[in-house]
Amino acid sequence: MKLIASDLDGTLFDVDHRPAPRTVVAVNAAVDAGIVVVAVTGRSYFGGAPLAISTGARLDWFIGSNGGHRLDYATNVLEERLTFTSEAVDEICDGVDAALEKVGFAWEIGEGLAWNQVFVDMAPTTQSRPRIVMERGDQRISEVGKIFVAHPEVTSVDLVDLVQPHVHADLNVTTSGAKFVEITPAGADKGSALARLCGNLGIERSEVVAFGDNQNDLTMLDWAGRGVAMGNALGMVKAVADEVAAPNHEHGVAQVIEAMLGSRSFS
Repeated sequence: MKLIASDLDGTLFDVDHRPAPRTVVAVNAAVDAGIVVVAVTGRSYFGGAPLAISTGARLDWFIGSNGGHRLDYATNVLEERLTFTSEAVDEICDGVDAALEKVGFAWEIGEGLAWNQVFVDMAPTTQSRPRIVMERGDQRISEVGKIFVAHPEVTSVDLVDLVQPHVHADLNVTTSGAKFVEITPAGADKGSALARLCGNLGIERSEVVAFGDNQNDLTMLDWAGRGVAMGNALGMVKAVADEVAAPNHEHGVAQVIEAMLGSRSFS
């Protein structure tokens, strides 16, 4: 294997949403062995990228927003960011809003997030900070890389099925297990984004091992030569994976990397 790609929450992260010490040791051993290690997550780079290395993991790239953007950790340069046109944002929100009642919207805008009042009513804070309301039409809602849709009475997996018919077929509608679904532009899925990075690096899919646990990991695990579902993964994720590792709270990613490197485990 030449490249390790890992989802964060429920996968590389422990239950405290940080890489555990054993995982950090395994990741850094892989890097020292010349293996490229990439975080591939639904989180956005402005919050997710520092969090992924917060306990010392030496990652090479950060692919965020389910494949919508890519950050090079070595240069801190955002190498790629896919966005919707303003017209597309309006069309998507109009279609979903007309089809579903009580819909909350949020938008990834550049280096931050915006939420409408309905979304804030459902989830008034983020990381213990109050959310600031912006309604559609606000000029600050521009260069949107991801659209969030939430509903107070529908689970995220079911909401994916309800939203999908009301957006263009080439767009990506998925969930990371949070209480909302995420819509990203064409090409902004984890599998496609990982394929683009590997193309730049001259790495074949057969040389890639990928780890994931939720619906937004399906394309990545399907594309990678070795797709590994976590023990805590959804059934649909285990079904497409080549193997199932231990759960994230048992350091499943670390266990697989240790076996790959032939190293002893660290607790």
